Amino acid sequence: MRGFMKKFNAALGAFSGGLLILLMLMTVVDVVMRKWFNLPFSGSYELTQLSLSLIVLFGFSYANDFKEHVVIDIFYEKMPHGMKRFCSILTTVIALVMTAVLTFVVFRQGIRLMGTGGITWSLKIPLWPFALIGSVGFFGYFLSIINDALYTIKDGKVFGDESS
Repeated sequence: MRGFMKKFNAALGAFSGGLLILLMLMTVVDVVMRKWFNLPFSGSYELTQLSLSLIVLFGFSYANDFKEHVVIDIFYEKMPHGMKRFCSILTTVIALVMTAVLTFVVFRQGIRLMGTGGITWSLKIPLWPFALIGSVGFFGYFLSIINDALYTIKDGKVFGDESS
């Protein structure tokens, strides 16, 4: 099961990275066209917003899998192993609940947008696909947190504890 979760989140991370490359290329083209030819790329602002939302949502799980997210561990490093494990399990449960709720809310919003026909202002791009795809990003993060929980509970190891 852990292998599937890692592969799924790696695919989300790869998609996020590819989308970031496309966003950078679009920005370069927009700047060149605007500066040299006085022909700005219409809708680049909207495309940037939509792309960044997916990049961030898909990047959550990848960052969590590789422990690349921000960690403030001033007190955590001084705790004994048992306390670290308790804190790890507590934060994992909180993160699981919050991520499950966010996945559901974003998915439900995508369904609502599908029914109401919400679109972007200038390019008239439907918003519902981005909400539904974004919920997949939250689901990937949910899987990554489950993977952390399995690691902590089954193996008895916690992040940052070299003694275990």
